[in-house]
Amino acid sequence: MTKPTVEQLYAKYGPTIYSRCKRLLKNPTAAEDATQDVFLKVLAHLDAAPAELLPWIHRIATNHCLNVIRDTRRHAEPVEHVPEQVDDQFEQDLVARNFAAHVLDRTPAELSAPAMLYHGRGIEQAKVAQTLGVSRRTVLYRLSEFTSRVMAMHALAENV
Repeated sequence: MTKPTVEQLYAKYGPTIYSRCKRLLKNPTAAEDATQDVFLKVLAHLDAAPAELLPWIHRIATNHCLNVIRDTRRHAEPVEHVPEQVDDQFEQDLVARNFAAHVLDRTPAELSAPAMLYHGRGIEQAKVAQTLGVSRRTVLYRLSEFTSRVMAMHALAENV
């Protein structure tokens, strides 16, 4: 049996992948761009594609969108008005967001992806495993390793 072309895959799975990207990115325009990027990656690696194409493409889409989310967090977004006084809650939130960005920037994607899905998006561990194409045990291990790294970074930050 011959492998389908990327055009055939796009026609068949494009709407599903777009929905996945839109759900993760929460932006229709970004989801369109991500869907195109995903199918460019599919095209580049189609020769090495497994027999089960949809889970493979779904995993590519998920990883791509998580990278887009991570990269977006690295860039500051302009604000119209900066408050004169910063209340305590705002300052605490800002410190927490900065610490989270610091942790994610310094954590390998294999550890940050399950953490973002589980802790950030509230997705069950079994679904995280399915989405990333790994076992639930691997997800548990990676979440534990991520937590250990966060605790170590937090301890270092408190000592500074």
